[in-house]
Amino acid sequence: MDQTQYRKVFRDIVKGWSEVKYKKKTLFIKHLNATDQVDIDEIRARYLKNAIKRGIPQKEELIADLKKEGVWTDEDDRKIIRHENYIEQLVKGKSQLVLKSQLDQQNKNISEARKELESMLNKKQEILGVNAEDYADKRSNDYYIIKSFFNDAELKDPLFPDENAYSELYAEDVTGLVKLYNNTFECFEEENIQHMILQDFYYIYFPFSEDTVGFFGRPVVELTYNQLKLIVYTKIFKNIFENNMHIPEKIKKDPKALLDYGSISSEAKQKMQEQFGGDTDASTLFNATEEDFEYAGLQKPSDKAGISLHKAAEKKGGSLTMEDLMELSGIPRSK
Repeated sequence: MDQTQYRKVFRDIVKGWSEVKYKKKTLFIKHLNATDQVDIDEIRARYLKNAIKRGIPQKEELIADLKKEGVWTDEDDRKIIRHENYIEQLVKGKSQLVLKSQLDQQNKNISEARKELESMLNKKQEILGVNAEDYADKRSNDYYIIKSFFNDAELKDPLFPDENAYSELYAEDVTGLVKLYNNTFECFEEENIQHMILQDFYYIYFPFSEDTVGFFGRPVVELTYNQLKLIVYTKIFKNIFENNMHIPEKIKKDPKALLDYGSISSEAKQKMQEQFGGDTDASTLFNATEEDFEYAGLQKPSDKAGISLHKAAEKKGGSLTMEDLMELSGIPRSK
């Protein structure tokens, strides 16, 4: 996205709606807020109740049957929980890392573990097939999306005023509106909002993020989720810039790198300064590069490092498996 596109994202977040074209007509899509979420939850509960009445099985029932048939096992569930715990530990462990190369490796491990977890969850979902919960999720999601379309910018004249109007829609109309909604809201994904906050034009708004009411002119409880994300991440990045004097220039517009940088605890930084305050060349610390120490704000490190992943890999014959990494994190191997 370029500066113009990011400005449009900011504009729509501030307004709380997005303008779109549908069948040569101008429509306005309302952005989700906390009140809307309660409505969605209530609608979902109604669809779930109806699904159960119609005899659509719930996930718990299906899983029990699949386990009786041996298609899914308790061990499969334990593997999923184990991977979730492993990812949680990896994310928490990032705060104790200072070198950029270590953080990059940790992020790689997290990404690989998440892909593995996603694969497990997808397999479980495929085995489950049609169930009441997923049916209720889809129906309530589609219904909310349709209800988000309005004929006016004031969001007082809904395109479909009641549930009967929604029920009478053809399937292709629902599909078209859902696709239009999803395409429109791609630009409001969390990472895009983070990138927008780091654009040059937005820096002028940083000082005002402490006064949410002054920023949007409305109390917090009335803000959309996009507006809340904007405020929260503005405060986070503002805090990172204010509390870190040596942020490398190359990461100042990279939200992921900045969040990693800001997540390093002051205790970890202090410990590294104390532990590696000698005169040894930087390359002796976990094969650290100049970029590592620029990133960490460290100079003159010594070679008093502990066992690195590199050394652990050497002991295992050159590489570490997912099981090895999980074991190093303190999670025992599956039996």
